[in-house]
Amino acid sequence: MLQLYVFRNSLKSFYAKYYSIIDKGIKYIILFTAMMLINLNLGYQTKLSIIHIPIVLAIVGAFLPYMAGVVIVAVFLMVHLFAASFELALLVGIIFILTFFMYYSFGKKDSVLLLIVPILFSIKIPYVIPLVVGLMGSTVSIIPIMAGILIYFTCTFAKQNIGVLTNTQSVDIAQRYSQAINGVFSNKTMILFLIAFALTTFIVYMVHKQNMDYAWQIAIAAGTITILVSIFAGDFIFDISTPLFDFIIGLAISVIIAYVYNFFVFSVDYTRSEYAQFEDDDYYYFVKAVPKITVSAADKKVQSFSTKGKKKNKNNGGSE
Repeated sequence: MLQLYVFRNSLKSFYAKYYSIIDKGIKYIILFTAMMLINLNLGYQTKLSIIHIPIVLAIVGAFLPYMAGVVIVAVFLMVHLFAASFELALLVGIIFILTFFMYYSFGKKDSVLLLIVPILFSIKIPYVIPLVVGLMGSTVSIIPIMAGILIYFTCTFAKQNIGVLTNTQSVDIAQRYSQAINGVFSNKTMILFLIAFALTTFIVYMVHKQNMDYAWQIAIAAGTITILVSIFAGDFIFDISTPLFDFIIGLAISVIIAYVYNFFVFSVDYTRSEYAQFEDDDYYYFVKAVPKITVSAADKKVQSFSTKGKKKNKNNGGSE
């Protein structure tokens, strides 16, 4: 266990030293992955399907703020959707715009959740989102999470109904909008994930803020139970079927990631907690101090001992 703490501190020091480069690398990976998934699943605009375009756009986005990178991917997505259905492209655009107006003033970096949520849904581990965001974010982080879910299921609807969407010339524009909106918002699985993720994020956030030992670990456990209960109850209420194997494996991996995040970000020693009490003219203060677990690698010093001088003295002594 000691070696893990040493590795954690070394990794944190490395990140602090090369923060700028690592941050740009992470942004590049997120943006490039998002655009490649769009090309693979919604490659309706063939001109954007050339791999050079996602590479160049991701490089540009890596040197811009998170919000600007999200805008690049949003436009990239809407161009693809516009080639298949103007109505769906407009719907996704409205979701992005509403999210920006509702959330931009609260937290710029969390806007990247609009991209991370669909990516994690695509690789079958979406349950890590409410567990980790509940620990690192705030209650307003629920907004980009829900927007990301809406975008993912809108893209899924477009992929599954491309034939219907491209053959609506005989249908008037009002009916096309109605079909698009009903097709997306009547998805019971999407509604279930919206409720489950919002509730789980809120519970994890509230529990980890409590003044009790092992609050973060308890919050992760509470969030895991909330997801389990929500999904199984939702399956029964909405009469839908969640693939059990994918759900269990995805949730297990998500819990592991959440505990790894806890280890690297909030690792404290509750056995050495200290309590202090003091007062001023207006208040009594009761303070609980919990020390962080910090272990640094021991510096190894090698000293060389020379015996030449001793041998020389010994020889001189013998000659006398």
